[in-house]
Amino acid sequence: MKLKIVTFGIALASAISTPTMASMGGNNSIPAILEKGISSTQILANGHPKRLQVNIDQPTTLNVTSEHFPGISSQGSHITGTLYDASGQRIAEASSPNGHFLIQRQLRPGNYLLEISGWSPGGNTADLRNRYELHATY
Repeated sequence: MKLKIVTFGIALASAISTPTMASMGGNNSIPAILEKGISSTQILANGHPKRLQVNIDQPTTLNVTSEHFPGISSQGSHITGTLYDASGQRIAEASSPNGHFLIQRQLRPGNYLLEISGWSPGGNTADLRNRYELHATY
């Protein structure tokens, strides 16, 4: 009887934890959309790139910059932004060892993908040096 209870408990815990763990993962099939303006605070997770969809409905110039919190040193925080077109071709890339990149590119209407990657001395900890925001205009 105890074996059945333990087995049921393990099965129940597994069923409950699997959806939770999946929602926390970085392998989402549909990336979030990069909105105009200032993004929410992001974490530069070492080895786990962040992907954002950029939807352009008319010819425009895309400007995307990364910024760290004022007063917090971003020295040593390497960040890279890479822009891909709908076919997966890399069309722009910018990086910095000091936590601030700028991508500026003329774009035609279409769907693009922006990938942010890099690392910081703070790693994946609560260190503020691995926090950034994106500033986007298009």
